[in-house]
Amino acid sequence: MLDLMANLAIPVIMLIIIVYGKYKKVDVFESFITGAIDGLKTALNILPYIIGIFIAIGIFKSGKGIEMLEFIFAPIANFFNIPKELIGLIMMKPISGSGALGMYSELAARVSVDTLVEKMGATIVGASETVFYTMAIYYGSQKIKKTRHTLVCALLSHFAGVLASVYICYLMFG
Repeated sequence: MLDLMANLAIPVIMLIIIVYGKYKKVDVFESFITGAIDGLKTALNILPYIIGIFIAIGIFKSGKGIEMLEFIFAPIANFFNIPKELIGLIMMKPISGSGALGMYSELAARVSVDTLVEKMGATIVGASETVFYTMAIYYGSQKIKKTRHTLVCALLSHFAGVLASVYICYLMFG
């Protein structure tokens, strides 16, 4: 029964949208095309920001930036009882989701699956956001230059998510 509901969810939602649009006398197909065109315009507007982020990540990774950050932040990680294997992942996640996923895959291969450190890494990947990427997309598409307190608050929430991930994994699996 649950599989049937899952398989029918999207077609039913689409049908509801079409019926409601016809009820309101809206040309649903024309509205869809207009929305798709607007979406493509937005994608073109944010493309330079996306390219810039990916180039910066590539330079950072190839320039041994992760290793330098691990060296710098090891004392802080020790203070919070965070395994040093997670430092690179913690630093990469706010920058790039795909980069963090790649680092998590390397972490899982290195420490093996179903270890406490691997579970912490998986939880961190799921519990945090790609702060810089998201800000570049949202603020870049709207041409906003003054982000006010967004970066500080987003990085604090990332740090809170990391600490929660680590300590919950210690409680659940440690």
